[in-house]
Amino acid sequence: MATIRDVARLAGVGIGTVSRVLSDNGSVSQKTLAKVNDAMAALNFTPNSSARALSSKKYNTIGIWGTETSGELNRKTLINIEHELEPFNIKIIVTDGNKKSTKNNTPNSPQTTHRKSIENIFRSGCDGLIIWGSDISDLEIIQIENEYPNIVLLNNKIDLLPNKCFTFDHYQAGYFAAKNLIDNGHTKIACITGWLDTDDGNLRQQGFLDSLKDNNIDIPNTLIFEGNYTFRKGYEGALHLLNQKTPFTAIFCGNDQSAMAAISALTKKGFNVPNDISIMGYDDMNIASYTLPPLSTIQMPFQKMAISATRRLLNLCYNLDLEVNYDFPIKLINRESVRNLKDEV
Repeated sequence: MATIRDVARLAGVGIGTVSRVLSDNGSVSQKTLAKVNDAMAALNFTPNSSARALSSKKYNTIGIWGTETSGELNRKTLINIEHELEPFNIKIIVTDGNKKSTKNNTPNSPQTTHRKSIENIFRSGCDGLIIWGSDISDLEIIQIENEYPNIVLLNNKIDLLPNKCFTFDHYQAGYFAAKNLIDNGHTKIACITGWLDTDDGNLRQQGFLDSLKDNNIDIPNTLIFEGNYTFRKGYEGALHLLNQKTPFTAIFCGNDQSAMAAISALTKKGFNVPNDISIMGYDDMNIASYTLPPLSTIQMPFQKMAISATRRLLNLCYNLDLEVNYDFPIKLINRESVRNLKDEV
């Protein structure tokens, strides 16, 4: 069965143009109209759902509710979401879900506030919602999905909603980060964590610790500093670790911001990165390749996740048939902030 994407490809136009033809919404030249009609005829395409579904909705608006909408990577992710919505003339509403909560469910808990905030977005007028981040309980999401089925989850995973979840393996990413340090000969490894009361932060840290354990490497509590993904905590964390009496040759940081701050703190204290202490980041921000030294890190597939999550939501809301992917592998980016101790043996 032909899809709106097939029609657009054959006609040599964008998906948004086909949707405007089908919904009779927006100006389209006679020449373009003829191309689209000819393509639909050639493909035996029946416009019974696709873009007509757009005009049947009240709002033509998609909401984003998130606890992770700030920062460079997340701004890039928002741009990717907007780019996917643009061809369909879909508006976007972004609501900050606020960071930091505990996963309980008391009447005045952050989770209850989260649910009310999401309900208010739907009531104010949107056709679907991207729930961004893991700082919300599975129970809350299931309750919301039962009432408002047009939702997808970005950077979160719930087993009961496998076709609405778009995330990657945070555990594996943490595991790979530690393994990279181990493969480079490091056995005395410290850590500046991110938030540990969120699923992604906790999984990332657990993968890191299990990788050390699987290689018979112990990490004392004195070499673990609990951070929060900020420059400030990264800086403070590096200074804290230096003040401990336990020696170390490398630091794994919960994100690139913490890693860059750690490099700054170490440099000001007279240490050279990576000759004295190696630094491993997590994110692969644009600036990571321009730090001194360029930062070795784990590249997260956020942009690809955002594109597929947006397409899945468009399919749900407007009965489209856009291609959706659920496989998002991570990538190790080796630059110059990790010293290979094995080469020196």
